[in-house]
Amino acid sequence: MSPERMRAPWQGPAAPGGADRVRRLAAIATAVTVAVATPAVAVAAGMTSRTGATTYTAGPHPCDEHGKPRHRGGGDCETKHPTPTVTVTETVTQTATATATATACGTGVDSTQPNGMEQFLAALVNGTPFAGRRPNINATPDNPNIVSGPANTPGWTDLSTITGYPTDSPVCDVSVDANGSDAFYKIITQGGSVYTLHCAANGTALVCPAPAQGNVPQSRWTAVSPQP
Repeated sequence: MSPERMRAPWQGPAAPGGADRVRRLAAIATAVTVAVATPAVAVAAGMTSRTGATTYTAGPHPCDEHGKPRHRGGGDCETKHPTPTVTVTETVTQTATATATATACGTGVDSTQPNGMEQFLAALVNGTPFAGRRPNINATPDNPNIVSGPANTPGWTDLSTITGYPTDSPVCDVSVDANGSDAFYKIITQGGSVYTLHCAANGTALVCPAPAQGNVPQSRWTAVSPQP
């Protein structure tokens, strides 16, 4: 072949179509980078985000689908297609979990019936103990009315307002027992301390605390000894 007919080989990316291919690769890399980085906005909402960069490495002489150089004088075919190299960083933000602090152990109810005429009740509502009396049990077994106080006023007596009531730990349970003219209420705190309270139960009323009598002072909440 004569020197006049020889063609100089195309050099690198300056080959026909090479510039267009480089531009296409750059556009693809930009689109992938944007698509990958977009979820980062959701991190503040406690979601998972992925951020990163995508680069493409192409052989010096791109090949066609048959593994052959696309242009004359392209030299050896090193790669068929551009090889993407993706670096992704994943960030996980956890949503804060609120931890409730217990102010009371719950609710409960207890009762005792020392005779056929009345029933004494104890109720715990959101950690607050109450005392009540249900009269006329013998004559009206289904009587639903709760009374308390010297005059048998309707409702319950709030036992948390009585002197000596523990305030350093929530109350978790309450119970009652009665015998003769006395009713005794017991509570236990979340910390495991037990207290007792004496109420007057003379057969016609329930009075908490039991009033003073002679040299005996008015009753109050008292920690039992020894403690369990």
